[in-house]
Amino acid sequence: MKTLQMDKALFMGNTLFGKQEMDIKERVAMKKQQRQKEAMKVVMSTHKMEKEIDDSIEGKSAHIEKLMEENDKANGFLNDLKGQMRQAKEDYGVLDDSQEQKDLELLQKEYDIKNHRSNASLTDEERKRLADLGEMTEYQKQSMELYKQADRWKGEMEENQKVMKGETGAIRSIKMERLKRHAMVDAEVTKEKMLEAASKEIIGMLKEDAKEKIDEKAEEIKEAAEEREEKKEEKEEAIEATKENKEEVEAAVEHTRERIQDMTEQALDSDDITRDLEDEVKKLMEAEKLLEEDLKGMAVDSMA
Repeated sequence: MKTLQMDKALFMGNTLFGKQEMDIKERVAMKKQQRQKEAMKVVMSTHKMEKEIDDSIEGKSAHIEKLMEENDKANGFLNDLKGQMRQAKEDYGVLDDSQEQKDLELLQKEYDIKNHRSNASLTDEERKRLADLGEMTEYQKQSMELYKQADRWKGEMEENQKVMKGETGAIRSIKMERLKRHAMVDAEVTKEKMLEAASKEIIGMLKEDAKEKIDEKAEEIKEAAEEREEKKEEKEEAIEATKENKEEVEAAVEHTRERIQDMTEQALDSDDITRDLEDEVKKLMEAEKLLEEDLKGMAVDSMA
């Protein structure tokens, strides 16, 4: 029982939970820090990617706003040019159903076809009329110059519209793709899964470390028990040897007693026999003393 208590104290003491415990704590802390860093890297990487997407959307939105402002200005110029054309028509007193006005409109149609701004085509009659036209009137010259300027503004506005349409479509696609991906949500889920996996990994480390320590301690206890068993066997062998020695001493004492008895019965007074008797008595006393010391030694060994 005393040995079991000592082994328990050794198992629960500094050998198992002392410096070695600090070692596993450091390893666990390093593993935890590493896994947290990896998990945060996933989140930060996703956050960075989402920030880039936000910046892209913001840039496209700003571009659209800028193009809208340009179109507002262009539309203002276009309206001003249209106003100037109406004013010129009024100043020159040209009527809507006049030939001069019709010829102007035919010139404008031809201009649009040549500049690929219309899918219309000239009829044979219109081509003949254009061929028969002489020099343009002042009204037609002024109106055509204003018309060309307006056409440039319209062309710029149309180009801006195409770009805005493309940017708007890109923004829509990005947002739809983002809704499908749930990037930040997925990143958070991934982070939690990584941290959960890290926790399981750390628990595994602790279990493995504890198992190793328990196995080591069990081996130490086993070796100690085997050592105690060896000592026990040695003590038992010593006791057995002492018992055998005791039997030999007892036999010798008994033999000496028998000789003394024989010699006493002979009742001889010779000096040799007397000396022999005294020697045998001394031997008997020494044998009894030796036996007593052996028995004491056995008692001490049994108590140890």
